[in-house]
Amino acid sequence: MVKTIDRLREGDVIYTDCIDVAFCYHLGIVHHDGDRILIYHNAPNNHNKYGGSVCAESYDDFIKGRNVLKITKTTARNQDIIRITQKCKHETWDSLFFNCEDYVLEIVDGHRRSDARDAWKIAALGVAVLLLI
Repeated sequence: MVKTIDRLREGDVIYTDCIDVAFCYHLGIVHHDGDRILIYHNAPNNHNKYGGSVCAESYDDFIKGRNVLKITKTTARNQDIIRITQKCKHETWDSLFFNCEDYVLEIVDGHRRSDARDAWKIAALGVAVLLLI
């Protein structure tokens, strides 16, 4: 049987469940230099030496307490990961403006966006409309 870590390639996006939060998923992106695999991700409890929340961890540390939901292949390269990480190294996690999806999708697509945040906005709008009726 092939372990998940053995299938990971440079630029793969890993979707996992969130630790202790229901209806949530977390993203990380694989930096694979041939010798070692690091997962770069942005999370509220992360702290880097610049005061930001983007960190690189070993796969084992990243996956601890999480389950892999899916792995998506992308065209992102190690240099893309490093470039965006340097750009936002001082930024801290924020659910509205800089969550894990914003960080990873800026690397992959060139701009920030969060499908999860958009879904929560639609749900909140729906609840507000129902309360007004």
